[in-house]
Amino acid sequence: MAQLLADLARLAGAANFTCAPGREVGSLSAPDAAGPNDLSFFLPRVHASRVLQASPALAILISAVDAAQVSPERALIVSDVVHAIARLSGWIEATRSRAQRVRTPAVVDVSAIVAPGAVLGPDVAVGAGSRIEEGVVVGPGVVIGAYTTIGPRAIVRGYAQIGNRVHIGAGSTIGEDGFAFVRDGAQWLRVPGFGSVDIADDVHILDQTVVHAGVFGDTSIGQGCVLDSHVLIGHDARVGARTAIAGQCAIAGAAQIGNRCRIGGKSAIGEGVVLADDVTVTAMSLVTRSIGRRGARYSSSWPAQPSTTWWRQVVGLQRSR
Repeated sequence: MAQLLADLARLAGAANFTCAPGREVGSLSAPDAAGPNDLSFFLPRVHASRVLQASPALAILISAVDAAQVSPERALIVSDVVHAIARLSGWIEATRSRAQRVRTPAVVDVSAIVAPGAVLGPDVAVGAGSRIEEGVVVGPGVVIGAYTTIGPRAIVRGYAQIGNRVHIGAGSTIGEDGFAFVRDGAQWLRVPGFGSVDIADDVHILDQTVVHAGVFGDTSIGQGCVLDSHVLIGHDARVGARTAIAGQCAIAGAAQIGNRCRIGGKSAIGEGVVLADDVTVTAMSLVTRSIGRRGARYSSSWPAQPSTTWWRQVVGLQRSR
């Protein structure tokens, strides 16, 4: 159901505005994907000014600091753009950028094998020799390369782009909206996802792994990466080429993992943390700060040892505080 711009402006908490209040709005879209009937937004850390100025969007959610970058008749000035987006997400459809920009022919190659119980949404492309197993659900606009295998009961959504010779294990989920929430008074509001997922060639993902779609950008897994079972890759994260991540690791949103890194099992990489190339993080480590030294090796877990020795070391640490 279409919404009036005036109603959406009020929900977003916009200050005085001169946009056409009676116009109906089609969707909420990023500035590079918005159409002339869409409501868009501007985040300077994400969008270049030229992208904003070239956008044909009907109106722009924008902060007072940045408002001069758009004509007054298109500006919906809000105190916090991300909060405004979250407030609107329950009232208007948020469109993924790739859904607007990419127009890939929806072709399932004749040599691809799609199990009878698999479900392919509209505009899905599947390359030569690929195999889609029983119970798989592939959402609209997903592109799957050649000689790729999607294991039983896996889910691929969010206009994800899957490369050639990729293996996605049983029960894995690719392209779901990520864990992106903002506090609004006493409640949590979800920030919708405008990004997608890019998985490069020769990536191997084992069972029950989750890769969230990007919120404002794309989540990406580089060429030749290997991800063990029960790994979580958060929204907007970037994993460099030929990196290995062992089981039960969690990579938080917007983290950037370099090329050829090795992440031990049950480790956690914090939000926005950046790891240089060739970094090794040993098992059960917690990384809360960026590691900029290439080839560094980091540990934060405490290996098992006889209990009496462990207690002596704990007491020694407490006394040294």
